[in-house]
Amino acid sequence: MRIYRIQTNKTLFAFGDAIGDVPVLNTTLATYQESVCRSAKLSIIDMPKPIQNHQSSQGYFEFDESLLFSAAFLSEAVSVAKQSSQTKHIQFAIAPQQSLQRFSLPVANQQTQWLFPFYYRVPNATDTEVVELKGREFPINNPIPKQIVPTGSYNTHQNPVFAAEIISPFHLLQANVGLNLNRSNNLLKLLPKCLYERFANPHARLAMLGLKFTNRKGKNCHIHPSAVVEGCILGDNVTIGANAVVRLSIIGDHTFIGDAAVVNYSVIGNHNYVMTGNHLQFCLTYPSVFTIHGPYQFSVFGKNTAVFATINCDIRLDEKTIAIPTANGIVDSQQHLLGIAYGHDAKVGASNIIAAGRIVPNNAILNPPDFIRLKFDQPDA
Repeated sequence: MRIYRIQTNKTLFAFGDAIGDVPVLNTTLATYQESVCRSAKLSIIDMPKPIQNHQSSQGYFEFDESLLFSAAFLSEAVSVAKQSSQTKHIQFAIAPQQSLQRFSLPVANQQTQWLFPFYYRVPNATDTEVVELKGREFPINNPIPKQIVPTGSYNTHQNPVFAAEIISPFHLLQANVGLNLNRSNNLLKLLPKCLYERFANPHARLAMLGLKFTNRKGKNCHIHPSAVVEGCILGDNVTIGANAVVRLSIIGDHTFIGDAAVVNYSVIGNHNYVMTGNHLQFCLTYPSVFTIHGPYQFSVFGKNTAVFATINCDIRLDEKTIAIPTANGIVDSQQHLLGIAYGHDAKVGASNIIAAGRIVPNNAILNPPDFIRLKFDQPDA
């Protein structure tokens, strides 16, 4: 069975990266797609446009280069294709489960169905049917005050059947966070309900012990004995300082995490500096990012950015969901918590306040506000 990747030279909205080069779990989207297809014993064939009048007598898969999908998504799609009547093309969707609605952002307003540019094509068919895939949902609810999120909780449900179309930096952020958290699915599915409910609380003793056993670290890492590292993948030459907490995160090569810093549920790129006392949660960073004086939450940082003591807003006080700019125009993210996208080579000075769902342009320099004292008159000699 063949699988074709349709390459139309798309770029990531606002950031400008070739879409295949955007970071996914510290590799690239294109490399990640190829890895997932190899796991199903499929080799990707790149095409500049959808195939017309395909001569093969067999069906084949076709997907857009901007689509991220999990191995479980592809496995389910292959299973459906093998059982299909071979009289209609199939376009794949995912049932609207809460995990999907958290980590796969809508690509249009009023989106009621998570439908993806992923097809199974069959010879001589003229009609297309939609098939919804559905994976096992692992519920995880994090209590949060109702004045922040109206429901009183923020779910980080996990599901191995996952896909997301990357049409903005925020879509890229949420997809990375979702895939990162999905790493624990292999452990969760082995637990009976009574143990799963205890493991689902990351502060329960069982969860702490279990997550420590899943740690993986590269060569020449330096971790202070007082640091807490749970459920993490560390690259080579990572440094983690005293009393730092790094939980359920992926940390790139040569990254420095300072004393008392916190990195939770994040994917951190190579050569990053998370300075002393800083806090990154539900974040994605490209390589060579410097952050200090957070917290920074639900945000994505482009390569070579530097962000200093910025007030990184991630809610609307009217409790409405956050609208975001995308390649398809302004879209309601359907999220009550979402931060900022900092473009490549941006520098943001202290005391700037940035509203939720905004994109700081590439190469932007935001100096401190006018009320910051920049100079003093010199006294008379």
